[in-house]
Amino acid sequence: MISSDADAIQKMIFLRKKSKTTPLTDTQKKEIIEFWKPLYSNIKKELRWFEFYNSFCDNKENLKYYIPDSIYYSIIDLYYSNPVRAIHIDDKNLYDLIFHGVKLPYTIVRKSNGLLLNSQYQPITAEQALKLCKSYKSVIAKESVESEGGKGIRFFDFESTTDQEFIDWLDSSTELTIQEVIQQHSSLAKIHENSINTIRIITLMIDGTLHVLSSVVRMGVGKARVDNASSGGIVCGIDKNGCLKEYAYNIKGERWSQHPQGAIFKGMPIEGYKQCVEQAKSLVGRINGISRLISWDFAIGVDGNPILIEVNLAFGQVDFHQMCNGPIFQELTDEQMRKVIQESMESRHPLRKTIKRCIRRMRHKEQN
Repeated sequence: MISSDADAIQKMIFLRKKSKTTPLTDTQKKEIIEFWKPLYSNIKKELRWFEFYNSFCDNKENLKYYIPDSIYYSIIDLYYSNPVRAIHIDDKNLYDLIFHGVKLPYTIVRKSNGLLLNSQYQPITAEQALKLCKSYKSVIAKESVESEGGKGIRFFDFESTTDQEFIDWLDSSTELTIQEVIQQHSSLAKIHENSINTIRIITLMIDGTLHVLSSVVRMGVGKARVDNASSGGIVCGIDKNGCLKEYAYNIKGERWSQHPQGAIFKGMPIEGYKQCVEQAKSLVGRINGISRLISWDFAIGVDGNPILIEVNLAFGQVDFHQMCNGPIFQELTDEQMRKVIQESMESRHPLRKTIKRCIRRMRHKEQN
């Protein structure tokens, strides 16, 4: 997990360097440096991130509050999460145990450490796994670990998939999850019906109080069946009333006021959003010992209720939240924000050097 997350961070930093930026004025530079200097002495080396976010910042007075991606991943995220402990439960095959009593996608077949299991965690053969899956018209199959960015997701339609093709895929990995395809609520399906469009919410626990930092909707585009931005999808912010904001963005920072398939974003209500927030609040206690900074992914079922898809316990993506909604910690008071940053800076997480090495390697590649 740690190595793949570090690679993902490198890729995100590389993509951001290729994205459009808006040069900082002398006044903006001064304000940024004055705010950050007491917290992070090398902030001048991170000004490129403020140039990037300057392209999306409507209220320029708030620009100094944006968190550079490099600082977020290598310092803040590490302070509020525990990636080493997260390894042991960052497995979709464990969700039915950890999140019992919560509506999840129905898992038909699992593969854990090379062993095929049914929905009740009982060993089965490949032939039995095939029979179980063929009782559904189609299934979604994915790696149960290290599956960020939609990596490794496949849809099997058994009217066109041969038995041998499916069994060969079962042999391709030791960690797999095969689930029933979700039927999503019409309010999200009308945006893009080919993909399951999900709500991502970031929460932060501080001194016993849970803060909802940012929420976005991730949407597929064209014929894509997944909504991940790294797979060509776009992302739009959600306001406090549960409605979409005016613009959505892709991984290059390009923006749309309406979906390429026609839906206009501004003011569109997202059914079930407030229930998603309440669901996240009810679950944080189960994993607070592993992470206080969590990214939750929910789908909305046809009945309007949340379906928990994934929980990102470490290295949850921050850039789209800040592009769509502004500074990630803007919901906090200025005092709380400074405290969050200061405490993170003073910590000495053993993985900080690893992440910083990844960032330095990417800088070196860019310079050469």
